[in-house]
Amino acid sequence: MREVLRGVGFLLHVPGLMALLSVPVAWLSGEAWALPGLLLTALAALGSGQALIWTTRGVGPFRRYQSMLIAAISWALIALVGALPFWLAALFGPNLATLNSFQSPAQAIFESVSGFTSTGLTIIAHPSELPMHLQWWRSFSQWVGGIGVILLLLAILPAERGALNLYFSEAREEKILPTVKSTVRAIWLIYVGYTLVAIGLLWLAGEPVWRAVNHGMTAIATGGFTITDDSVMSASVPVKIVYIPIMIAGAISFLVHYRLIVERVPLSRLWQLTELRLMVWITAGGAVALWLERGLPLEVGGLVDTVFVWVSAITTTGFAAADLSRWSDAALLLVLLAVLMGGMTGSTGGGVKLLRVGLLLKDLLSQLRSLRATPHEMVTVQHDGQRLPPDEVANLGRIAARLVGIFMLLWLLGVFTLLHLLPEDTRLAHVFFDTASALFNSGLSTGLAGPGLDSAAALVLSLLMLLGRLEIFPLLVLVAWVMGRR
Repeated sequence: MREVLRGVGFLLHVPGLMALLSVPVAWLSGEAWALPGLLLTALAALGSGQALIWTTRGVGPFRRYQSMLIAAISWALIALVGALPFWLAALFGPNLATLNSFQSPAQAIFESVSGFTSTGLTIIAHPSELPMHLQWWRSFSQWVGGIGVILLLLAILPAERGALNLYFSEAREEKILPTVKSTVRAIWLIYVGYTLVAIGLLWLAGEPVWRAVNHGMTAIATGGFTITDDSVMSASVPVKIVYIPIMIAGAISFLVHYRLIVERVPLSRLWQLTELRLMVWITAGGAVALWLERGLPLEVGGLVDTVFVWVSAITTTGFAAADLSRWSDAALLLVLLAVLMGGMTGSTGGGVKLLRVGLLLKDLLSQLRSLRATPHEMVTVQHDGQRLPPDEVANLGRIAARLVGIFMLLWLLGVFTLLHLLPEDTRLAHVFFDTASALFNSGLSTGLAGPGLDSAAALVLSLLMLLGRLEIFPLLVLVAWVMGRR
């Protein structure tokens, strides 16, 4: 247990450092009243983190089981600490209607969890009226959460034994370079570079500087928080078009980015990756299918909005270019399918990940080929440029199916629970959609998750967001540990 506490102590430094870096924003925006809240947040996080580190000196390396406990406990505590700026601003800040919701700790926790998990669901009706330091805090939490708090820590701390287990505990499945340290730094260089490019492109497209900074951070993080009241519905067509490649870049694996930018691997070789091909075909084909389902005339505005919503769904960004509460159930179902699939593994996107979708399809193809093969025929299936035998494909498919099955079970359990917490006249399609949006870290909403959200429902959705961000198993390990079973 001392190893777990030490790991948690290190990770608690992340929100503390974030709060200190947010102090200049509050000062320069003329919101000096917010400084005590930010400093108190920093003190709570850094003080408790240092206390845990100093009282657990001399422990051994983190094992995989302990790393999962560290990830689960730390993400929960970081979300609680991250709620302090919202809650303290509501209690001691100016009397603003937009801050009233944060007087409830459950609502503040919901907003914090949505930020750090890069989900994007919000209880704020008018984000444009938030104090600037809270606008920044929401965007900053999504930017850090999009790449992962553990990756931030591994990038700035000296390498410790057990770093690899910590790296994998945050739903990461591959290393780019031989060591965790070099891999993390490569990811961060790519991430920061893309963030600066995103901010620059949005500014050149016509977004004001402050909006470009905030939305550039949340777009590349596939987060979805905005500082506007209608997400990006009122943005111009050129601005919406600029958002689309930024969201796609965030949902593509950092491994692909590294090979393309640093190693200069030809696109023809990268095209052999099953997951990348799925990303391209589903993005293009799904946008066409959604446009046909909506039956819109062939005009630029409607076409751009449809493509935008589909890309926002498949990348699990959560930006909205249309009011989904007015869409038909059939159109919502198509968008929901994109939310479930999500982006690529090793990206900032959510969902079950296209890698697992691809493995399930490959397993199905392998079984069909085996059924029609002659007794002496050698059956193989091509995956990522390699020929795999049916038993190996079946094993990969079973692993993918296990996680997808648990996701589906939790989704249905979440829907069942929320049906007892929401008004009886709530549309069932909307409950299914917003529950999936929370669990799969999408952020697109039919309006169910909004200012009038019940506190109990907010906590249920917060738990689903955490489960989705850590891909379930770390929190399940924590539950088993609390129950006394390893």
